Amino acid sequence: MVKPEIRHAGIVDVIFGKNVTVVQPVNLYGCTIGDGTFVGPFVEIQKGANIGKRCRIQSHSFICELVTIGDDCFISHSAMFINDLFGEGGPAGKPELWRPTKLGNHVSVGTNATILPVTICDRVVIGAGAVVTKDVTVPGIYAGNPAGLLRKL
Repeated sequence: MVKPEIRHAGIVDVIFGKNVTVVQPVNLYGCTIGDGTFVGPFVEIQKGANIGKRCRIQSHSFICELVTIGDDCFISHSAMFINDLFGEGGPAGKPELWRPTKLGNHVSVGTNATILPVTICDRVVIGAGAVVTKDVTVPGIYAGNPAGLLRKL
């Protein structure tokens, strides 16, 4: 019988602000999580990711390396952040090919939304299931694939 390599989820080398709540199980490593933030179960936040103050990261969300999330943001269930655009026809073999993502303050990301390496300005709502492929520079509500502006806020 061949035994598999077993890896455990957990919390390793995380910098926590004050009054942070984390619901296990999670996989948090090498990231920073700001004051008053809530992290739900089955969330992964990778090294180098920075989560602002008073955010809510709901269950089953994935926040990869090179992601910065501002203050007072809401990341809904199963939201996915991507740092690899598969620019060479498949997964980037080198992290230097990955690209950063930056969310401003007061950004809400809907359930099952996918955020590619982009910059999103303050006061934006990304609808459920949206795929954000380009920078968002105007506060408003965005939805669709690719995500487009529905109305300004």
